[in-house]
Amino acid sequence: MPWLLLGLFAGVLADRVDRVRMMVAANLTRAAVILALAGLIAAGQATMALLYVVMFAVMSCEIAYDVAARALLPSLARGAVDRANGRLVSGREVAREFVGAPLGGFLFVVAAFLPLAVNAGAWVLGALVLLGLPPASRGPGAREARSPEPPPRDGRRPVLGPVLSDLAEGLRFVWRDVPLRALMLFVAVANFGAGSLAGVFVLLVQNHFGVPEPLFGVFLSVAAVGAITGAALAARAGERFGRFAVMVTGFLGQAGMCLVFVLAPNAWVAALAWSALAGTSTLAGVLSAGVVQMVVPEHLMGRVLTVEKMLSFSLLPLGTLAGGLLGRVDLRVPAVFAAVVITAATVWVWSRLRVLAARADRAERAARQPGPAEE
Repeated sequence: MPWLLLGLFAGVLADRVDRVRMMVAANLTRAAVILALAGLIAAGQATMALLYVVMFAVMSCEIAYDVAARALLPSLARGAVDRANGRLVSGREVAREFVGAPLGGFLFVVAAFLPLAVNAGAWVLGALVLLGLPPASRGPGAREARSPEPPPRDGRRPVLGPVLSDLAEGLRFVWRDVPLRALMLFVAVANFGAGSLAGVFVLLVQNHFGVPEPLFGVFLSVAAVGAITGAALAARAGERFGRFAVMVTGFLGQAGMCLVFVLAPNAWVAALAWSALAGTSTLAGVLSAGVVQMVVPEHLMGRVLTVEKMLSFSLLPLGTLAGGLLGRVDLRVPAVFAAVVITAATVWVWSRLRVLAARADRAERAARQPGPAEE
């Protein structure tokens, strides 16, 4: 719900204000909200209704933070966007799966409110770190704040401005850029296929492969290993073999691993295939994210990225529903369906993806050229 209600408006905000300040405000707000929840849990006053409200607020802040961070990255990592994206993804997976999850479980055993308090402290620490970023990289909104335009003749200056007009500008840019639009639609369709497998994943692992409940988390963790590997290799593979070739290989590899996973003779082979699936998906995902960040003008970055994110989420629930229906026939059918959908979508987007990758290559070479220093 937060993405559906607030996603596009977060993109407008990220193109209007200092993106670092937007990230800091998001971190501090969600830290305060989650600390309040921790206090209520410690006092025994927390309810499920309150949990829904808190998580809605936290996810709303997450949207603002995520959009601003992704829009900010190209100006921080000029000429090295793929490497930066790969390090962020791999670092996030390590911190979340191998540090955060075990630590959270341990703290919850000590006291139910402790994981929330530590989480809030991490957000506050992140906000302090962000304040050290250079002003020159903070986005068009920050530069406008340093060189403000004169107010209108009547002395009044609009606070929010033409929000709908800004939204329309971002949507028009996506619609008119045919290769970019095709990539975004491809991601939405591929997520529809992936969602069908997600809809029956638990049943497949436990009922079909016979993985006991206590080991289900271990089975899931192999995906993190694959994702970390894919993220770490993405930039180097793109430089050596070409961004287009690696993206196509990653997408088709994801489809192939869906088949290997579901046809695996035992849980061990299935776990390896699941790890490889996560690796190929992350490999292609890191490079495709970098392509978008390199071809979109900086002043439109927030709006275009939110359109991409919302499209990518749009068909995922429908894919999960389709997977549940197909799973009634056989639990293996959704994985085969996912492989077919992702393969067909890759073939459809092939030529436009080549054009978009070439544009990203040119933008990357231009970004690596030495230019005048910014004040």
